[in-house]
Parts: sequence; C-alpha cells; structure tokens
Amino acid sequence: MAQPLVTIITNTKNRAHLIPRCIESIQRQSYQNYEHIIADGCSTDDTEAVVLSYNDPHIKYIKIEGGPIEQTRAAFSLSKGSYITFLDDDDEYLPEKIEKQLTLILSLPSDYGFIYGSMSYYDSNSGKFLYDHIAQYNGGRELLPIAVASSVICGTPTLMFRRETFESVGGTWLSGIGNDMSDWALVARTINQGWKVAALQESLVRVYVNHSSVRMSEASFYDDRHERCIKFYGHFLTEYADIIKAHPQAAIKHYEGLIFHYVMSRQSSKAWPYYLKLIKVRPNIRSLAMLPYYLYKRVIK
Repeated sequence: MAQPLVTIITNTKNRAHLIPRCIESIQRQSYQNYEHIIADGCSTDDTEAVVLSYNDPHIKYIKIEGGPIEQTRAAFSLSKGSYITFLDDDDEYLPEKIEKQLTLILSLPSDYGFIYGSMSYYDSNSGKFLYDHIAQYNGGRELLPIAVASSVICGTPTLMFRRETFESVGGTWLSGIGNDMSDWALVARTINQGWKVAALQESLVRVYVNHSSVRMSEASFYDDRHERCIKFYGHFLTEYADIIKAHPQAAIKHYEGLIFHYVMSRQSSKAWPYYLKLIKVRPNIRSLAMLPYYLYKRVIK
C-alpha cells in the first residue's frame, strides 16, 4: 500500500533564530513521505539563508507578501499532500507525530475531516515543562456548543486535515474576524460544516513560550488588539447565534472578552449590554464584579 503524502505548512517571518528547531524536528520524523512548505512573509533577517542551508529536498521555501492568511493560502495552493498539518516556526514535533496521527486518521471514516491532539508547553529559556493541553473530544456537530464556548478543540501544530476538508473551509485560516490565526474559530467552522473530529490524547507536540518573540496567533501581535478582539468575540456571537440561543453558556467567554476589550479601549458604554447578558447567563459574584473591576483596572493603568 502506497504511503500518502503529508504536507506540513510553516508560516514564518524574521525567526531565523527559532526556525531550526522546527525544521530539524520534522527531519527526525519516523514517517518520511512528507513535504515541508515554509511560507516566509518576506523576512528581513537571515531566515531565507537558514532555511536554504539545510538543502533538504522535502523543503519548499516560498516568499509571500502579506500576512499569515496569505502565507497559508499560498502554501496550500502549492501543496500536493493528501493530508495537511502545520508546525509553528518556534515549536517542534516529537519523532512519531506524523506517523501516529496518520495512523489515526486513516482508521476513521471519511466524514472525520480532521484530527487534533494533546500538546505540551515548555519555557523556551529554561526548557522547563509548564503544562499539557489535553485533547479529549470526539464527534461531530454535537460538539459545536463546546467548540464555540472555548478553545478546547484546538492546537494548530496538532491539527491534521484531510485535503478536501481543509479546502472546504478555504485552504487557510479565517480572514476578517479580528484574530486571523485563530485555530479556535477554524475548528468551530469546520465542525459547523458537518465534519467530524477525533482526538489523539498522546502529546506529540512541544509548544515553546517565553522566547521574547510574540506569536502571530496572539492578540498582542497587533497594535490594534482591542479592536481586533472585539471583532473576534463578536464574530462568534453572530456566526453561532443559533447555537448560543440553544446553549446560552457557550457565550460566556465572548461576553467576558467584549466587556474587557470595550472597557480597555475606552468604550465602556458598549460593554454594558454584554455585562447584563453575562449576569443573566452566569449570575454570580464573578460576573457582578467583572465590569467594576475592569473599570478600576483601566483607571489605575
């Protein structure tokens, strides 16, 4: 039986000092029928020289003007793999990551459009283990209230899509929603389209934090982070209004996010309706204290 080709997509920009860990962890994979497409958002450091120094036929290096949405779309359009996965330029796979994920997805019916897995967080400076993000949910649209409520079904470097599934959601992350690299939003939309998801509970990915370089998936990467976050949480409330109507608790994190970012961007009057909705859905001390606390926090900032 022929081994299917797996595409690994890495977006990068000015990470010459970090990307060797990513590349070398892929080179150590037990499964070797892969292509590694590195989409560089026109770095001004030595990223290109570092990548090309590996002289690895598995690597396809491209330069793309634009942000991560454009990088991922260009990488996917160039890809040939039947299965699509990802690795951030500052993280690493354990050696059996691709092999074990591929074994799982090949064992599933075709309506399982993607899988995800657990991942372990490490301090980049000390190398110290911090915590695990555990993957545990399996199923289809019945998971949508969970997928909308919080980012528990997520983890960009743990995602593996069937090619047709990733193509069905646009071949990239979701643009125009505030946080353009949100695996939370991508996973929710994929499940909403009718695709099922399965979890690989074993952690096969190491995610590194505290290396002084901000992730593109973090709001702090952007100067207009409050405006972006307001748009992002508003996206969930609009996109999944029917789910939230049936499962009001699914809106809690989005109400909290809107309250915080409206207050911090000095638009406190716009926070008020979400504060009232939060109290109605979760009538406790935490909810009651949230708006006064954020107002106080803004004043002393």
